Amino acid sequence: MPIPFRVATSPLTLAFMNLRPRPLTAAACLLMASIGAAPALAQTAPLQASHSYAIGPGPLDQALYSFARSAGVTLSFEPELVAGMHTSGLAGHYAVDEGLARLLNGTGLEGIVGASGGYRLRKTVGSASGALPEISVSAERSADTEGSNRYAPTAVTVASKIPMAWKDVPNSVTVITRQQMDDQNMTSVEDALRQSVGVTAIPYGDGTAYFQSRGYASEVQYDGLPANSSLQYLRQFNLAMYERVEVLRGPSGLLQGSGEPAGTVNLVRKRPQLTPGISGSVSGGSWSNYKGDIDLSRPLNDEGTVRGRIVAAGEDGAVYKDKGHHREGLAYGILEVDLTPQTTWAISAASQNDFSRGTDYGPGVYTNGSFVNPPRSAFFGVDWGTGNQTSNEFFTELKHRFDGGWVAKASYIYRHASSDSIYGYVNGLVQLNNVASYTLQGQQGNTTWQDLDVNLSGHFSLLGRTHQVLLGANYAQRDAYSASGSRTLPGIDIYDIAIPRTAIALSSGSNTYSEQYGLYAQTRLKLADPLTLLLGGRESWYASRSQALLPVAADWKSTPSVNNKFTPYAGLVYEVTPAVSLYGSYSDIFSPQTQLAAGNAPLSPRTGEQYEIGAKGVFLDGKLNASLAAFRLRDNNRAVTDPDNPGFYVTEGRVESKGWEAEVSGSPARGVDLYAGYTRLDTRYLSDPVNQGKVFSPEEPRHTFKLWTKYQFQQPALSKLQAGFGARIMSQTNRGVGMQGGYSVFDAQLGYRIDAHWLATLQVTNLFDKTYYARMPARFYSVYGEPRNITLTLRAAY
Repeated sequence: MPIPFRVATSPLTLAFMNLRPRPLTAAACLLMASIGAAPALAQTAPLQASHSYAIGPGPLDQALYSFARSAGVTLSFEPELVAGMHTSGLAGHYAVDEGLARLLNGTGLEGIVGASGGYRLRKTVGSASGALPEISVSAERSADTEGSNRYAPTAVTVASKIPMAWKDVPNSVTVITRQQMDDQNMTSVEDALRQSVGVTAIPYGDGTAYFQSRGYASEVQYDGLPANSSLQYLRQFNLAMYERVEVLRGPSGLLQGSGEPAGTVNLVRKRPQLTPGISGSVSGGSWSNYKGDIDLSRPLNDEGTVRGRIVAAGEDGAVYKDKGHHREGLAYGILEVDLTPQTTWAISAASQNDFSRGTDYGPGVYTNGSFVNPPRSAFFGVDWGTGNQTSNEFFTELKHRFDGGWVAKASYIYRHASSDSIYGYVNGLVQLNNVASYTLQGQQGNTTWQDLDVNLSGHFSLLGRTHQVLLGANYAQRDAYSASGSRTLPGIDIYDIAIPRTAIALSSGSNTYSEQYGLYAQTRLKLADPLTLLLGGRESWYASRSQALLPVAADWKSTPSVNNKFTPYAGLVYEVTPAVSLYGSYSDIFSPQTQLAAGNAPLSPRTGEQYEIGAKGVFLDGKLNASLAAFRLRDNNRAVTDPDNPGFYVTEGRVESKGWEAEVSGSPARGVDLYAGYTRLDTRYLSDPVNQGKVFSPEEPRHTFKLWTKYQFQQPALSKLQAGFGARIMSQTNRGVGMQGGYSVFDAQLGYRIDAHWLATLQVTNLFDKTYYARMPARFYSVYGEPRNITLTLRAAY
């Protein structure tokens, strides 16, 4: 007997259907209509967005499996129907119907759409033989955005490690696609996260940045492997290496392990393509900034079972300050080998060097609390100061696809960063006569990250329905060495810093080591046709230790470890229509604490717990995504001073972060690409002996609106032209001293399509030359946002 796509409605199903909240359903539909996508609410046909296929010649059954996996559809057929058949393959971008028809060309078979939106095979009309039974073959969905020419993702991996439909994830997830990166000429992770809804990207003054989300520092993953450290203050590889940037907001402890409750950023590397291609860009702009990249991908044998890709990128230029220079170079290569039709092995390596001269952290405030407010071009570093960092990465992955859609995957990543720098900075408050203490500092360091993850995912049948499960284990290690030395000079005029080159001896140093491992599981249970329950949990072990090296070496000292820490997760997704879903979720994470309670007892970890509800919609044949979410996050068990035992701590601190977000991405009309979002955020100390009732994260604005839109002119006379417009609007912020009022920054772009392969764009950032602080002044440091600057880019793709 064939297994149908939709089973008969059971009494349990009818019970759930009768529980449909009709007023809430109507409200959700009205909400999505207000975003401008209501005409697509009646959509019931399968999505016909273009997908990229790289299927080589070979047996038809294996080709059909690969096709279904790439298209993200369910395909059913009886094995005898395709036994002994072969196909010449399929390469390129096609809608599902067209791609399946091309793959089946000459076989005497055709694909038809079932009531559920899945596909089944049958012999074409006029062919012999009666009907044959079918079996269901469920394929892994693809989350790739490269080649889709879209801003709206169809699937994501950051919430589940396996590709999951964006609409079916009961959490706030943003994806900066490859197309959006190219359209906005993004080159750094900071560029991408500055554009992401719900993230505040703050430059640090030395070429790095820190990123806040829902009040906390964001974690980072690389192809789903947690790095056991945050994203803060770390130079990342050039975006030319990555296919997409996924941003999950809210606690991500199920797959992350320990960390902050901000959420995590997943950087997904480019993979080789079966179809040969070469692309690249060159640009030049204000302050003599020059950038370029080249990307070459191709099969390395006739069968396409061995594929390679190399990417190189670099930039060189000055900054808007009177002094300062930056140089960067990236090399990345990846090889994929189909060991069998169902087993693929990938291996990659990357290396990047970042060199800067003239690091400048900027001044802080005067002794009377007012901002120094220097000219934007003023330089407060030493012109002989330098910073040099080299980053290397090795990655490998083995994936096997079993019959029936089960997939096993093992991944390993090794990253190493070494740095050496010397610089100067204004140390503390500035006298009203512009005199302050000035510190020269030298630093050295290197850090190694190693991460290993193995998981198994697939579908199973229970009570007449098909469900999904993920089982896995991972291990993360971080080993770091750092050393520094400094010399402070009193009475320096901050506008006349003429300090000769000075050698700085290293006077303090340490090693730190941390590791964590865990077992995790997640399942998606289809309770009824419109209702899916997600349940998950992780058991974690965490340990860390440190060792002083300078001025004298000491023994290793362990900090309190965390053993058998369970992290739960739950979510519920209710499909109002095929286009709109309502959801609710609970997510959790923990963070070890190093403070001690009375009697030198270890403190229990902090815990971040979030409740989120929302609505998501996919409209216009998958071209437009829209979402609305409300959340409340509690940070519990925070260490605060013990009033009865001086020098010790108790876990009675608590912080709340709450708000809501709205986001739209995709193509709402012909020729229009759009990314827009609004965030409302309130953070507050609920329980703290010093800060009770105060704002917890004042650097994050209460209101943030972000927009980028591109329009390709449709009139024949103007068809080669495109125009882009962007905006970032923030409410007031502060860093503990003074307040900066709200501000708006606008960008504009004009593009000319020379031919099918070449595109030239002229981009103006900070169009109206708004003066504002990207990092607010405090007792130490401040960074202005970049003044108006212009960049001309020439981009090509073959």
